[in-house]
Amino acid sequence: MTPKEIMGAMLLAGATCLPSAALQAETLAELDALSDAAQDERGGIEAAQALARQGAYLEALATLERMLAVNPKSAEGRLLHALYLCRIDDIRGGLVEIDKLKEREFGRETLADARSACEAGGEVQ
Repeated sequence: MTPKEIMGAMLLAGATCLPSAALQAETLAELDALSDAAQDERGGIEAAQALARQGAYLEALATLERMLAVNPKSAEGRLLHALYLCRIDDIRGGLVEIDKLKEREFGRETLADARSACEAGGEVQ
């Protein structure tokens, strides 16, 4: 999968959705399970995407931040984090994060698309 395809899939939230009951955690055990999911790179990304599909961007960002604390080199997680910052109207923060991403990792076109999406509030044009 190309970096552009990854970005498109992330923005369209193409990952497997977590059960909505898990996202409405009310017990400590449920909260621990969500926190544990964020420790794993794939699990953290999927949980964040599921939250974003529900419009819970702050929670999605928090999930990504927990995942990135354990997996700081997660390219997909860093790009998604930047785009979700844009979705909560932190365009400046999102653009700063996008500027930190390496062109060799994502490609010039993908980063240009990410900047455009950020400036449009995180929406894919």
